[in-house]
Amino acid sequence: MISEHQEKDYTSITRERNVFKKQFLTIQNKYENKIQELSILKELGETLRSADFHNRNILLWDQIKIVMKHMALSGISLILTEENSDGYELVADSYNEGPVLHPVYLPLEDKDLKQIIRQTGPITIRDISKQPFFNGIRRLDEGTMCFVPIIHNNNSIGVLCLHTTDLQGFDNNAKHFFSIVADQIATAVILFRLYNNMLEEENRRYVLSRFFSKAITETILNQGKSLRLGGERKNVTILFADLCGFTSMSEKLEQEQVLNILNRYFSFAIPIVFEFDGTLDKLMGDGMMTFFGAPIPHPDDPARALKMAIRLISALKRSDIKIPGQPGKGNTELKVSVGINTGDVVAGYLGSEDHLNYTVIGDAVNIAQRLQTLAGSNEILISRSTYNAIKDADIDGVRGFTHLKGQKVKGRNQTVDTYRVELAF
Repeated sequence: MISEHQEKDYTSITRERNVFKKQFLTIQNKYENKIQELSILKELGETLRSADFHNRNILLWDQIKIVMKHMALSGISLILTEENSDGYELVADSYNEGPVLHPVYLPLEDKDLKQIIRQTGPITIRDISKQPFFNGIRRLDEGTMCFVPIIHNNNSIGVLCLHTTDLQGFDNNAKHFFSIVADQIATAVILFRLYNNMLEEENRRYVLSRFFSKAITETILNQGKSLRLGGERKNVTILFADLCGFTSMSEKLEQEQVLNILNRYFSFAIPIVFEFDGTLDKLMGDGMMTFFGAPIPHPDDPARALKMAIRLISALKRSDIKIPGQPGKGNTELKVSVGINTGDVVAGYLGSEDHLNYTVIGDAVNIAQRLQTLAGSNEILISRSTYNAIKDADIDGVRGFTHLKGQKVKGRNQTVDTYRVELAF
């Protein structure tokens, strides 16, 4: 028989063993939870490292799928504030069968939603059937919600909405873990924004570099000006340059020869435009249109235009680019005719949102082009407005100016007061 003393010892041991077992199970449960949480965070990190940053909603859908796979949740919704606005957008929702592919904007007048998004820490709402404000996101009839802010630079950029049918909701450990998940999602959102801002800036840089010098391109980018359709009135100096007689001479050449000559010519002509911070408007066969004073004006834009023309003629004289002659005849040197005019125009981006061209429009453009058609080989003709702006300037390569009086130009009843630039070489 078991003595009373032995029975007490047995009961005590059993009780201690049960207590120990309970403590062990609690520790084991916490340990398994931590392993599970670490697994989730590891997967989130791996997903982020291999993510395609071209589509934000797919990226974030992959993130919440991982959480749903491991956690006993009824659903997850992710709401982000729209950049540069006060709006909200549902960007990921586990109740959908896939990513949110089309924008789902939430009502701006929802004060409760605003309050939730602006929280600095997780908040829990039990018995959500009594909270009609949540209807703006999704109609849920029962359970508990935990709203975890997505924080970046101490500002809320969204909220992670977690739903469970358990009325007891989320304990402090769960809220702490989901705050870490929210930080991971914040990282994904910011990386996406940085990546796409970088792509947008590179695209803007590429578009701008087609028209402007590197210095002007950087100025526009640093000023944060957007590339959008529309224009503004500006006073600019327009320059047209055309290779003399090239069209008729090129008729005797193979097309490949013509293309090669033009490419070699423009390969040094365009950098000369940008050297003086001019804007390349367009190439027209063997001619080009440039202007100075837009989008970034300089006090000496007319002088810059003339300096560019002089540098172009000088470079052509030194160039070894020749037009092949007929058998027994010599090759022909390239020569250029230039027309320059200063006046008011409308300057801006023309075209469509997908294909922009920065250009100037106005009668001043037509005058510059007409002067170019009147100019001879390696000759520069300028209008009175340009002459008045540069007559006292000290410009290398200029001996003086010859007044040609009024020149009749095509498309105008009135003559254009014209000056020929006398070159010193």
